[in-house]
Order: sequence, then C-alpha cells, then structure tokens
Amino acid sequence: MIPTGVSVRLTAGFGALSLLGLGGCTVTTPEPVEEPTTGCMISAPAGFADHSAGALTLAETQRARAAGIFSATSSQRVSDGSATSAALERMSGQGCALTMVIGPGGADELHEHAVDHPDDVFLGIASGRDDFPDNVLSMDFDLVPAAFIAGYTAATASETGEVAAVVSRGFPEAEEILEAFDAGVDLHNEEHDDEDAPDVESYRESRIGDRTVPDTDHGGRRFFDRAVDADVDVVVPFGSAASMGVITAADEALMEASTDEAGEETEKVLPKVIWYGASGAFSDAIIATIEPNIRRGLRTIFPQWPQSRNPDEVAEPAATQPEDVGGFLVADRHYEGTIANGGVVITAEDGFLSRVSDAGRNISDLRERIKSGDIDPEKS
Repeated sequence: MIPTGVSVRLTAGFGALSLLGLGGCTVTTPEPVEEPTTGCMISAPAGFADHSAGALTLAETQRARAAGIFSATSSQRVSDGSATSAALERMSGQGCALTMVIGPGGADELHEHAVDHPDDVFLGIASGRDDFPDNVLSMDFDLVPAAFIAGYTAATASETGEVAAVVSRGFPEAEEILEAFDAGVDLHNEEHDDEDAPDVESYRESRIGDRTVPDTDHGGRRFFDRAVDADVDVVVPFGSAASMGVITAADEALMEASTDEAGEETEKVLPKVIWYGASGAFSDAIIATIEPNIRRGLRTIFPQWPQSRNPDEVAEPAATQPEDVGGFLVADRHYEGTIANGGVVITAEDGFLSRVSDAGRNISDLRERIKSGDIDPEKS
C-alpha cells in the first residue's frame, strides 16, 4: 500500500501533467537561481571610517555591488588577531565569494585561515606580506618614494622649521619610510641652502623607534602632542587608528588656535598634516595627500571590476591570459602600487600649499625625478 502522503504528491503531479496536456502547453525548465555572491571585508583597528585603505576598499566594493559583481556586501571591524580569526570563521559560514582583509594587523590570521579553507578566495590589502597560499591574492603599495616626497613637501610648507613623520607599529616598511622622509627633508635643505633661512629639522628624537607608536587613537594623539611641544607644525602619519588620532588632534588644535578667548584671530602657527589615505577634503589641517590607488589595484587584479573614465585609474592590459580563481577572472595575483605605475599618488590639497611658492610643482618634479631614476629615495 502506498503511504497517503506519497499518493497525494503523485496524484498532484499527474493532475498537473493532465492539465498541461489539455491546455496544449509546453513545459519550460525554470532558469537556475544564481547563488548569492557576497563581497566581505575585515578591517582593523580603525575600521572603515579611517579615511584610508579601509574606507577606499569599502567604497570600491560597494561600487562593484552596484555593477553586479557582488549581490551583497558584508563588513566587520575587528580589534586584534583573535577577533580577525573569529570574523574569518563567521564569513566563511556566510559563503563569501571574496573575503578581503585590510591592513597588516590580520595578515598572520588570514594566512592560517586560508590554508584551512583552500576552496575559498581571499584578498590581502596593504598587508606587507608576499608568502600567502595560492588562494590568497594580494595588493600592496610601495610608500618609500612617497614618504621621500612628503619629507621634502613638509620642509617646504613648514613655518617653524620642524617637521615629523610617525608610523604605526607593524606597518610595512616602517623604518624605510621614516628614513626616506628624513632624506626628503635633507634634500630640501640642500636645494634651499640659504644663510638667512636655517635648515628644516626632522623630529627624530634619539632613534627611529621613537617614531613608531601603537596603532591606537591614543598613540597618535600622544605623538602629535609631543611633536607640537617640540615646535613641529607639519606631521605625516602612516597607519590606521594612530593616524586618526593624529588628524583628530590636529583638527582640535586648529580649532583652538583659530581664535583666542575674545574671539579674535591669532597669529599662532597652525598644525598641518600630509595624509596617507583618501583625499584630504575632510580636514582643513591636511595640505597634501598620499593616496594608495585601491581602485587601480582592484582593476589590475580583476579585469571585470568596474572601469573608470579617469585615465589615472585605468589598469594596464594584462600580460597573460586571466585565470579563473574561485569564479573570478584574475589577471594578476599580486599587485604592487608604486609612483611609477600610478598605484601611489601624491597631490597637494587646495588651501595652504596653494599659497606656498612652487609646492605643487615640486611634488610633480620630484615624482618625475624618482620615476626617471635621477633620485633613489632608498639610497638618498
């Protein structure tokens, strides 16, 4: 005897076929439902409001969603390595098509997780690491030449004759960045040798270690306060949360210095910042910006990424045929943005530098001298 439930389902099936036959209709196979493709992002410690790589990656991933590459996006800010591991596990459970880990803080956890999940696809952004397993794509930026230009530009813009650079601990090429910054200051002094104008000094303290700080808001604020107490008026921060601490402190100092208690303008030298990240329009303290060209990097790695009419953001044609990696066409497994290939851009912001003679032209000139090999920031 056939169980009742089965009998009902069979009868319903036959009834449907009978109705189709009577109506003279044909059976149409339904289109397969596409699996959701989620673009997932993990950023630490400042998250996606850092005005830097996190914010730029979030904007690009949302752009890719609008273009149909992803059906959804998911983002997670984490505080440390264990939180990164937990976020990676959660996102693996969500079926992320591509999981991006931004910054060097979670690079070790990404490496370990990718080994344990060989069928998933990951992208490490600004991790400073090149030994990931095959299912991890990577994007990094050579900031040494940009730091050299920043040192020269800071010296040009300084009104006190004191400038400073600071790097978050764990940031890639920290020592090289600081040394290049100092070399840029030194070149400025050589090219502006004037007895009436003393050399600009870089705030070195006693050793390079003094210019690396914990990647926290407090670490950035503390460095800014110490530097300003030493008459520094131009600061160049590299990092995430520490950089946000620097710019927040600079904005507060700018506001406090703009008027005295009577509401009258003061003549105090105002703090200035050369920013690493997105365009500096969000702060009046920012006089120039070093931008990692995240968009160009993504287009270089993924030929199907939304394109742009801006020639500075158009990727070079792939030298080899793109390969399929987890459903994505991948033209380049590792992208390194440099000044030479347009992956790192340094520009003067409207405002203070526009009033400094030749500042914008100096930036362009130094960039071309580095690209031509006339200047080697690593040997200067």
